[in-house]
Amino acid sequence: MTMLESPVVHPHHREAPRRQRPQPEARPNHLRVVAPAERVRRRLTPASAVVLTTVVFAVFLAVAVAQTMLVTGQVRLDELDGQLSSEQARYQELRKDVAELEAPTRIVSAAQEQGMVTPDDLLYLQPPAADRSTVGPTTGDDDEPAADPTVGVASDRTWSAMKPLLDASIP
Repeated sequence: MTMLESPVVHPHHREAPRRQRPQPEARPNHLRVVAPAERVRRRLTPASAVVLTTVVFAVFLAVAVAQTMLVTGQVRLDELDGQLSSEQARYQELRKDVAELEAPTRIVSAAQEQGMVTPDDLLYLQPPAADRSTVGPTTGDDDEPAADPTVGVASDRTWSAMKPLLDASIP
């Protein structure tokens, strides 16, 4: 006997008892072999193919229309953005022009071109204080009269004296 033929059993190992596999329970026989002649294939009928093609075409058409609308809207937004930029630049230019026209040095030079001269001494005019006896009832503020005390006979005389002076200054 050779080494390969003789079984060597290690003294510490014992052979485990073999367990038997449980038998499957009896199942109902619901599977069967189908013959090729019995097979029924569902095929696409011409009518369903036409309907399916029409639906796919309609979906693609709707997507194309939506994309066209998006592109058109984006083009319009780009145009408006460009217009906004140019109008903002124009606004800034006009603000600069207004600031230049309102500059005190320009106003003085324009006045001198029209023949106005700078006075030697400046005199600031203050209206006379209202006489409390001529002031009528007030509107709630003690310093604010309800009626103008300069309105009356004396104001006509003042207007007649001022009118020729105003007409002379109009070119």
